[in-house]
Amino acid sequence: MNKFHISFMEQNEIQESAKVLSIAMLNNPHHLGVFLGNGEKERLEIEKMFFELFNTLPGIVFLAKENDKIIGVMRMKSCIGKSIDDPEMFEDENDIHWRKSVWFREWAEHDPVEQHWHLGPIGVLPSHRGLGVGTELMKRFCKEVDNCSAKAYLETDLDENVRFYKKFGFKLISESAIFNVANRYMLRDSQK
Repeated sequence: MNKFHISFMEQNEIQESAKVLSIAMLNNPHHLGVFLGNGEKERLEIEKMFFELFNTLPGIVFLAKENDKIIGVMRMKSCIGKSIDDPEMFEDENDIHWRKSVWFREWAEHDPVEQHWHLGPIGVLPSHRGLGVGTELMKRFCKEVDNCSAKAYLETDLDENVRFYKKFGFKLISESAIFNVANRYMLRDSQK
């Protein structure tokens, strides 16, 4: 098994972390539905989205590193519901900004109103999946959340992710479709 360690993301690691997530999540059904493809152009859009997230709503970000190479990224942020200030946009099925606003608005409608830790994004490079990287990131997440005696919440679009998160105490609380892609909303009660 490859050796890796978990550390906090530093400011100078934001760009590489965003890139790792864009590679890890490029073929997720949800991103395919929103970004309308999985080529380099779409990967760069996803990287830009995560880069902006880390700079505008940083939260706490943990990295899984093999030597100095980032192989996994996990962000957690304390939240109390979400509000979307997006102005109404003219509907244009091919406009990525419009598609993202539909996505964010739908997710905001499902976000719990009580205080919770929001998990996401979390991703592991395809070359390092199946090595326990995601499991170690999730163990760290659960440890941090449990130390706060808080609830946790996430959104996912993959059946295997639902099964994975259930191992850590998350329960499916609702579902919706965004651009014909199933989105699952999961909650984990406080473990203390």
